[in-house]
Amino acid sequence: MGGAPGPAGGLRFAEVKVEPEHHGGSGTPLLLLHGFTDTWYAWRPLLPHLEAEHEVLAITLPGHYGGPELSGRPMTVDTALDIIEERLDRAGWETAHLAGSSYGGWLSLGLAARGRARSVVALCPAGGWKGESPEGRHVYRYFLRSHHVLKRSTPRMLRLLAVRPRLRAAAFREVIAHPRRLPPGAALHMLVGARECAVVLEGIEAARREDAFGELGPIDVPVRIAYGERDWLIRWPRWYTRLQRMLPDAEYVELPDCGHLPMWDDPDLTARTILEVTRARDGQRLPSAAD
Repeated sequence: MGGAPGPAGGLRFAEVKVEPEHHGGSGTPLLLLHGFTDTWYAWRPLLPHLEAEHEVLAITLPGHYGGPELSGRPMTVDTALDIIEERLDRAGWETAHLAGSSYGGWLSLGLAARGRARSVVALCPAGGWKGESPEGRHVYRYFLRSHHVLKRSTPRMLRLLAVRPRLRAAAFREVIAHPRRLPPGAALHMLVGARECAVVLEGIEAARREDAFGELGPIDVPVRIAYGERDWLIRWPRWYTRLQRMLPDAEYVELPDCGHLPMWDDPDLTARTILEVTRARDGQRLPSAAD
């Protein structure tokens, strides 16, 4: 659907269609990668900020609603990285600034390790825990529980979850610190996207393997890891121990009063968290208090 997700109003379940990607803006290239079961729509609150300074490509991940099919390939990190690299090649982007959310955060780090990054900002990234650990099981249980609830939900039930503030708050409280800030239309897109994601169970099973996220190779570009102060899904610092070991030189910053999806809690702060890194890498002067 075109335009920013707003009030659900008379929006019907069948009308929630997600294009495979969004491409806009001008400047140095910036690739945006969303989280597990989401779509590229996750980035819509940030697009006005980011497109003012970058040519932005926001894609929907393979196997996700509206995204490219896996075409028989296994649901693994390497498969996702291969398909994303193919898209970068078609765009003519040898490298790009990378920003990823949750699972997309880990993918952005993986692309950087493959030499495709100018810089990386990973928002509440996955992959910072061992596969079968208490931290991992906490994350897998959330997605498995959500999957079963959504699959049993009728279109009318999903619309009520999106439209009614109290139900919306209950549905998103584990991933958004302020779920009432999430517009009903955006909430419905997220619910439908998660319900129609084709790789939920395969992805959870793959993530449970001890080597699911693997090890990151050397990354020779600026890396910022941003964690939500109120992220109840991937919590600082226990869920980040592997990342800290693999990326000791990365910058770790807190996003105050934000949950797992900070783009909905505080779009301005989240965009600034990304742009500070891309501006510095591109050699631009950072704004001062006097500006």
